[in-house]
Amino acid sequence: MNEALQKIRIAPGDYAPELMAPEGPSTAGGVQAMQHLRLVPAQDGKPTIVVGYANHAEGKAELRDYEYVATVYLQRYGRPLDLDRAAYDGFVAFAKQVLGALHLQTTIVGPPAKSGSDAPKVRPRSISKAASALLFIALAAALVIGAWAVFARR
Repeated sequence: MNEALQKIRIAPGDYAPELMAPEGPSTAGGVQAMQHLRLVPAQDGKPTIVVGYANHAEGKAELRDYEYVATVYLQRYGRPLDLDRAAYDGFVAFAKQVLGALHLQTTIVGPPAKSGSDAPKVRPRSISKAASALLFIALAAALVIGAWAVFARR
């Protein structure tokens, strides 16, 4: 698999696909049969991205589509995925062919379903002390003016 993928590069970041080898000299009777497929950057500062897996013991493989990878990347790193979509889609199509040639039933999966716990966490913006003081003064002034208007009519 890695030989077939070695010439593929996905920009920006000069990512190279890599199917990780199981640890140790064997798969321990299939227990360690799952191998993650990942994109490894040649540029410093870019993260490695897991984009699927192959499991020879089960005869299955999974590839993640661009939306899936972009969703997980945003959740994990808090910024949008910076990866050429057309190049990634071409890689997925090619990887599916290679995995099929290795007799693995390959599925391409879309983004995980969003639930309350899976949704990206958005931190509320904090208000600076100066803005808080101005807001307090404005509210106090509004209360004084309102009270003056009510009592001035009596």
